[in-house]
Amino acid sequence: MADRPYFRKLISAALVATLALSACNTTTPEPEAKPALTMAQNEQLLRQQAEAMQKTILEGAIAGAAVGGGGGFVLSGGSGDSARRGANFGLFAGAAAGTYVAFIQRKYIRRERRLDAIKEDLDKNAIEMQTTINVMRDVLVVQKAELAALQARAAAGEDVSADLGAEVTQAQANLAEMEKAISGATNRQVEFGEARGLTLAGNETLSPIDPELAALSEQIAAMKAIAQDLSQSLGEA
Repeated sequence: MADRPYFRKLISAALVATLALSACNTTTPEPEAKPALTMAQNEQLLRQQAEAMQKTILEGAIAGAAVGGGGGFVLSGGSGDSARRGANFGLFAGAAAGTYVAFIQRKYIRRERRLDAIKEDLDKNAIEMQTTINVMRDVLVVQKAELAALQARAAAGEDVSADLGAEVTQAQANLAEMEKAISGATNRQVEFGEARGLTLAGNETLSPIDPELAALSEQIAAMKAIAQDLSQSLGEA
């Protein structure tokens, strides 16, 4: 009986060692690689992103306000008609504002609330911009590879004029979608630039959103570089 504490300690030690070995042998399964998209799928995504970038920051803010207003009526027990009236009022007020700056001024009185709203819109825009950049890069990589392959075949003496003509037409269409996305991004940059003054207090010259605005400029520069790369490939075709 006197040896029981000793054996209990031995059993506990053995259990701890077993658990430790089990933990060491546990392997985390690697995530499955996502299948690569086809060129047609990437081109469709490019068209979708280019179209999405045409929506202004004001339009996005109005849509968010409409959804929020309608939801508020629903949560507070209002009827469906009341919810729709709330959403329609939000849309009307936003449309009457005319600009993103006017919309923020009407919706928020305090500078802190205006700053929070603008930062939130900047964050949403940054995500959408990065998604667009990723799609543009995917299209560029495949497009350049296809053009290079046709040029190599032509250099080897093969007649690829028909295929090359179709490829150039495809690349030109993709370049137009990229330029469309860049145009939308540039317009959004102007909207945020105009709203910058709402974030300043007193005689301040530096805005809390300056880092986000700088990041937005870098994203637009990245988009332009991708489009320029594709344009140069077309010039060489």
